[in-house]
Amino acid sequence: MTGKLPLAEGEASRTACARTLLRSGVDEESGEVLSQAVLAQRIGWCADLVAGMVSGLLAERWNAG
Repeated sequence: MTGKLPLAEGEASRTACARTLLRSGVDEESGEVLSQAVLAQRIGWCADLVAGMVSGLLAERWNAG
């Protein structure tokens, strides 16, 4: 994750987790088995993408009034 968003007065943060165990991954196009480093990089990218999408969605809905 890239970091925490600053909270305004009266705001609270919530964290949700889903534990899983990933041991390997395969590139869909080439069929090549991914190294642990590449797998970790892709998981981090995905987590950042989802965090950004959720932040935007919450800001839209929360401020819609």
